[in-house]
Amino acid sequence: MQFCLDKHGEWVAVSASDENREDEKGENGGFFGRKNEQHVKKIAKTLADSTTWLDMLNDTKRNAMFQRAIENSTEKIKSVKKRNAANGDVVLHVFDVGSGTGLLSLFAARAATKTGVTVRIYSCEMFLPMFLVGERVVRDNVREKKVPETSSIQMFHTRSEDVDAITKHELDVLISELLDSALLGEGWLMVLKDVFSRELLRRDHYSIVPSSAKIWVQLLHAEESVLDVDVKKGRAALFGEAITSDGFSRLDVQCHFDSLEKRGRIRAISKHIQVFEIDFTNDKDWGRTEVVRCCCSSSSISSSSSSSSSSLRSLGLEINAVAMFWDVDLDGSGAFRLNTFPAQSYRRHWRQVIAPLECPIPLSASEEIPIQLEARIADDCLAFDVKVSGCGDKEKEKKKEMTMKKQKETLIETKQETWREKKRWLHIALANISEFWSSRAPLGDNVCGLNLTKANVLLCAKSVESNSPGYCYQSFKCDLLDELGHRYSTIEEEQTIFLWKSCELFVDDADEKKREEEEKEEEGEEDNKKKLRIDVDAGLEITANHVVFFFSDKSHADEWKTQPVQVARMDQELIGKKFTIIASNLDADEGECIRVLRK
Repeated sequence: MQFCLDKHGEWVAVSASDENREDEKGENGGFFGRKNEQHVKKIAKTLADSTTWLDMLNDTKRNAMFQRAIENSTEKIKSVKKRNAANGDVVLHVFDVGSGTGLLSLFAARAATKTGVTVRIYSCEMFLPMFLVGERVVRDNVREKKVPETSSIQMFHTRSEDVDAITKHELDVLISELLDSALLGEGWLMVLKDVFSRELLRRDHYSIVPSSAKIWVQLLHAEESVLDVDVKKGRAALFGEAITSDGFSRLDVQCHFDSLEKRGRIRAISKHIQVFEIDFTNDKDWGRTEVVRCCCSSSSISSSSSSSSSSLRSLGLEINAVAMFWDVDLDGSGAFRLNTFPAQSYRRHWRQVIAPLECPIPLSASEEIPIQLEARIADDCLAFDVKVSGCGDKEKEKKKEMTMKKQKETLIETKQETWREKKRWLHIALANISEFWSSRAPLGDNVCGLNLTKANVLLCAKSVESNSPGYCYQSFKCDLLDELGHRYSTIEEEQTIFLWKSCELFVDDADEKKREEEEKEEEGEEDNKKKLRIDVDAGLEITANHVVFFFSDKSHADEWKTQPVQVARMDQELIGKKFTIIASNLDADEGECIRVLRK
């Protein structure tokens, strides 16, 4: 049994018993059947708010690159084994770690068609609801003959180090997509350390996907609000301080670099600097510290900056932050690569990473400042650290004084109590957001030729399963300005997102239940569930594809850009002037129910 958190931090129990699994004909719904409908919706709502798995699976470039890299790797190993095989029969053994929906396992299984060999795949997934989804997805594709009969996939609900079905020196190919924005945060190196220590890979030949990675950094000047609010407070709430005790900057806080740069909140001081390279095919040199030296001056400031170098120098510009990007070679050939440089197509699941420096480095108008960068793998192989130095003792002392002053001010602010009105207001809008329309689309039956529709039960669910049009998918939490600021930074551009806005008085759950009970007693009704019905008159013809909403204690609040909002993707784009929005369960654990109809 495994316990999963819902959106309020409550635990939902999920069992791996046989009754929770579908039978071979797919007739028993198992855990995803009607008896567990509310539990499944609670988990799906949590995943919509807190993960970007759906966005990742909708990344066509990522999917295609992994598919081709896996095919290339199995082909290389097949050629080696055929030369060494006495009777010509070749069997490839593949281990997929963190398999999720089973997509990479299915890529490996289907590679048998092109290589003409038998492929046996071991697949493991820790998160039990996703493991059960993966079983359904694999079964569907086997039943639909989208993978050859010469392939077999054995699935395990466990950590990779607990899979004991693999014998010593058995594995030909190890595949995984345990890559996050900070590269190492999902434990890929820890998986590799276990595989190497148990000697699971062949002695003379093996392939690992991904194969290697290069780490690049860029020196920045960032607004204090970016460092204090976006980075330091956000990180401290989850992981601890952003600066280590020995002065290294911990690189694991995500940001949309383009969005911050376009809005002038950060300025690039240096070009991209390669500081580290990791070879995933061996674990011999992961503990090293790399040192890179460069020089910077005020003339190094990116020409794309909105201000001239002279005016920026007058503002006392300094290097006070560092951003990280990675470039991964999936199969060692250099042909199939993925990276997180900001000049890529829009991505929610892989972003850039930013961290403050322990001590800012002032820029000089007349001379270049020598900079030293030290880079290392840290935190038990779960993080990447960079130390940027070039300032003297005086600057360090000044920085410490400023830090202590800000900490004191923050402490005073947190002790101040603010009065809040009991009333809550629902701010709601119709929007057209092309980025989310693509990245949050339901998964279909042709994701690189494979059927992933069963994964929608967790990753792209509706609160009401109905064939009637207009119902939205479960909303996800989003900081619009952070995620879309690179595209929509001016008032004119923002107007292309929000097509209509409104504000409605919202009664919270406790008061609503009390009101409903009173009405039932008075009217003798069995069910008098309230639905919020909003008539929309946009004034002109619009094309809407999302509903955006948030709650506030103020009716006149305009906080669309200053706080996270909920974004619900509509099941179809609607064109018209007048619409009706019907909403209920906006505070429910299993997710809200929103329907948009054209009048």
